[in-house]
Amino acid sequence: MTNTTSPPPVRDHAEMPATVAVRVEDVQKIFDSKRGRHEALKAIDLDIFDGEFLTILGPSGCGKTTLLRILAGFEQPTRGDVLLDGAVITNVPPNNRPMAMVFQSYALFPHLTVHDNIAYGLKIAKVPKTEIAERVEVVLSIMDLVDLGDRLPTQLSGGQQQRVALARSVVVRPRVLLFDEPLSNLDARLRDQMRSELRRIQRQLGITSVYVTHDQTEAMAMSDRIVVMSEGNIEQVGTPEEIYREPDSLFVADFIGKANVLPAEIAHREGHAADVELLGITTTVAVPPGLADEGSEGATATLVLRPEDVAVAPFESPNDHHARVIDGAIEVAGWLRASEYVGAATHLTLELNDGTLIECVKHHTAQAGPSSLPLEGDGVLATLPVAALRAVVHRRAHG
Repeated sequence: MTNTTSPPPVRDHAEMPATVAVRVEDVQKIFDSKRGRHEALKAIDLDIFDGEFLTILGPSGCGKTTLLRILAGFEQPTRGDVLLDGAVITNVPPNNRPMAMVFQSYALFPHLTVHDNIAYGLKIAKVPKTEIAERVEVVLSIMDLVDLGDRLPTQLSGGQQQRVALARSVVVRPRVLLFDEPLSNLDARLRDQMRSELRRIQRQLGITSVYVTHDQTEAMAMSDRIVVMSEGNIEQVGTPEEIYREPDSLFVADFIGKANVLPAEIAHREGHAADVELLGITTTVAVPPGLADEGSEGATATLVLRPEDVAVAPFESPNDHHARVIDGAIEVAGWLRASEYVGAATHLTLELNDGTLIECVKHHTAQAGPSSLPLEGDGVLATLPVAALRAVVHRRAHG
């Protein structure tokens, strides 16, 4: 099982205590309908650490929003518990949980000013007027809304409305801040700007935050750790770099960015390393924990390799070259079958001598642009670093 209890790394030299703020224990959620029973969450175990920005990532229908709603108290689990600072809150209603939710829709009161929208929750909680004024003033400053306090929501841009919605959640000083795809209604440019703003504000305030999205770039850019979900299960939990560079399953490798999928045969395995036959040669690759007890010698393994790790150079005689390992990399020959220029990079499709297709990404600089690359139909020599090859399972085993 993926380790979901390792503390997040220290980022930007800021200290992050490894204290568990929220614990999810064996949470299952089944929905009954006329069409039958649907198990939205199967057996979720997860620790969320104090002060971290944790993103729950996955495709539509994977269970991420259901998990978020259970954390908020809007849904009750069929089985299992949610703990906050060690106390069980599974049956505590949403209004009695020290949490705040930022929704996809801003849900601002159209007849109230920015100031009054932000102050609304404090007024309901009967906070003294002087304290309300002080707290609203602080969050207006943090959110860069000082000059907009007297405006109505209809007089604001989408990004400004999003900041007001966040300010309204932050001003009540929640123990945990929950985000339900809050940037999905913004255009691409504003979404990029707002994700930086959200991360800056979260770091400044130090609030434990759980963010749900299906956008891989958003998750990679904002998170201390990412929880990748599929079909009601947790596939992997790790830092953005761990998720990208060390995927445990083919699903994770394929869902996060792009990956070349290379079939290989296990020649020998010992511990978490295996000798595999790949492209006509034998080399040693790392084996993740989930694969350590699967299969045996002669079994098929699946290796993944990121396109940016593939180096390519012109080569005149692909048919005369045999694959070999040199300086920690596999050298194989083939032909350039497709070249797609996308501005900052060119995406190349290589066909190796044995018919295997390999994707390659070449990033450009002013000194090395697309004109320096081979042309479609040219012979090429591809270099695949052995250290960049990652053995994966097709699906994580879930107990």
